[in-house]
Amino acid sequence: MIKTLLLVIILTISLPIISQSRTDDLTLITTTIQNYYNGYIERDIDKLNTAFDTEYETMKVPVDNKNSSKGYKNVYFKDLIPEWGNREKLPESELNNCALHILNIDIEAGNIATAKMSMKVGDVTYIDILSLHNINGAWKITNKIYYVK
Repeated sequence: MIKTLLLVIILTISLPIISQSRTDDLTLITTTIQNYYNGYIERDIDKLNTAFDTEYETMKVPVDNKNSSKGYKNVYFKDLIPEWGNREKLPESELNNCALHILNIDIEAGNIATAKMSMKVGDVTYIDILSLHNINGAWKITNKIYYVK
């Protein structure tokens, strides 16, 4: 009986803490994804650097063989972000037609997460699968694979 009562007390105290931590992580991950999206469409290197781990991490880029992918190659975010940020600015009409939809976020123990997102830029829709890690208290995108819909 005392063990059951003790278990109920511990769960009553810990569940709100776990729930709050998950909510905080979800908010921070969503902000990271939003920084990626805004940085990409606004060509803002600072927002992109905030979203991505640029020290070691990579994106999987499809290696096309006519209309099918024959595999993926790794490209470092530290090389991609300056390229993305220095592209020609999108016209206002095209910016207004861009859209981000976060389709899924799965968080594991506040340390790692995956996210699936749909990002419409102009006439192109990208489906991204992101790996995120909590690095020194900040959620960063550490890996990305995508396809064009």
